[in-house]
Amino acid sequence: MSKQNDIILLESFNRRNPKAFSIVYRMIYRELYLYATHIFNPLNLPAEDVIQDIFTDIWLRESVQFPSLPYIKTFCFIALKNAYKNKIKHLGYQQRFELESKVENEFSEDIEQVELFHSLYESLKFLPDDHATVIRMYLEGWKPEEIATKLGLALQTVYNKRREAILILRKHMVK
Repeated sequence: MSKQNDIILLESFNRRNPKAFSIVYRMIYRELYLYATHIFNPLNLPAEDVIQDIFTDIWLRESVQFPSLPYIKTFCFIALKNAYKNKIKHLGYQQRFELESKVENEFSEDIEQVELFHSLYESLKFLPDDHATVIRMYLEGWKPEEIATKLGLALQTVYNKRREAILILRKHMVK
């Protein structure tokens, strides 16, 4: 997006325009989902629900205005961390202490990992569609056997496409 488009999108988002909200949601959802899945997995809470709650809260608090699009993303990551802390308040002391310590210690590492996954997802556009699909499924946690079954491919074909995709991405990253 251009700077002018970013400014227009931000202004529309701050006015709680549904279309702008939807665009921003789609722009940052995958990164939020990766992080939320990681931290909420031990609590058996669906990441989608927590993310939706955060955006609902933003929507309802019209007085909250954001200075930039990256600030919205940062706000959402911090809101996810805070939502996690609020959920664990209801657990026993020992379990709560362990989980709170874990989330605080791993926050910056988790954000870096989310950024890495985002970069990997972005680089999939340099791959042929069939290779990109295989790599995307790996990134989402699918096992090679599951990918083969889902795509109707031989297991060796899945391994070959993964290897070829890695070679293509390495060439792209060196440039």
